Amino acid sequence: MCCRGIYRQWRRNDRNNHIASPIVGALVACVLLGCQTTAPINLWQPPQLASLSGESLVLMEIAGPTDIATGLRDELLAQSKPIAQKTPTQTVPENTVTFLLPEQIADESTIRLVSGFENEPSDLAIAAAARRSGVRYLMRGEIMHATGNSHSGERLSVVWKLVGLDADSPTEGMPITISQEQIAQKYPDLMQVIDPHTRLQKAMVRETLSLINQSVTRKTAILSEPRYTLGSAAVREGNLLAQQGKWPAAEKVWVLTLERYPAQVGAWINAAIAAAARQDFAQAKQRITRAIQLSAFSPANRSLAKETLVWLELQQRDYHETFGLPDPAEGWRVTHGDETSLENSTLANSTIVSAASTSSTPANFTPNR
Repeated sequence: MCCRGIYRQWRRNDRNNHIASPIVGALVACVLLGCQTTAPINLWQPPQLASLSGESLVLMEIAGPTDIATGLRDELLAQSKPIAQKTPTQTVPENTVTFLLPEQIADESTIRLVSGFENEPSDLAIAAAARRSGVRYLMRGEIMHATGNSHSGERLSVVWKLVGLDADSPTEGMPITISQEQIAQKYPDLMQVIDPHTRLQKAMVRETLSLINQSVTRKTAILSEPRYTLGSAAVREGNLLAQQGKWPAAEKVWVLTLERYPAQVGAWINAAIAAAARQDFAQAKQRITRAIQLSAFSPANRSLAKETLVWLELQQRDYHETFGLPDPAEGWRVTHGDETSLENSTLANSTIVSAASTSSTPANFTPNR
């Protein structure tokens, strides 16, 4: 029975002059243990394979059905069009990744000079030309599909491979699968695209960009949902705003609640998550530390606060590593450099947020130095 149900049952019993000590006990337990809810949240995430922000890479062959491969290639090349077509008054985000075709990095005849087949570019020649142009990676893909269903309108799978061209650029790969159901959840704006195959290709490109560039990922955050304590109604009001995607407004409500009720643990927890979402990790850790201090008699809130602290620090680590920032002045409180510690921290982190979707639209974040 939920807290609200317990409370209503207790009120009915109270009006009927019944002794309802078990129900009262359950209500007290609910207040002490705390309730929780969830809300979608957009969070910054680092590149999944290699950071190529502001760089160029050569887009090699995409193996598979010609029409699908061509569609994917054209969508990826379109990401570079703002650079090629920009006017003197336009600015291009520094973290834009530029896709080049092999013939764009060197004279076509030079590339084919050492080819083993007539009119077919040599990978070795392309790699050499790319190095001379300062390009660190080649990218190639292979479209995967179920036997006999090479043009499914329901699902698209591509295995991408980044081929490093120097010792500091390792070769890595990752498969990506996207379905119409996932598109509806992750990229609702693409549901306006009528053709299902085109919709799949556009979604695949967004997923692909997250491999090589920072992106915004949509996750589900666990929020504290207090009841029958001072300020709990206001905290729940903020939760409703967060569930509608209005996180700045939600954070404002939680902060105002804390000004009036500084002992409201739920508001401290939720406000910490909101601060982390906008990359203010110092403030986020201050807030969650206060939540831990105040939750000594609320086991569930204390557990949620501690797990949130781990999640905050993992987010902060990724952020610092991606932008080459030094360790925070206060150091790392709950995560350490050894693999075992980070693995355990990651397991705890998975209980705070769960991935709902990833938008590979470049996130124009500026590191807080």
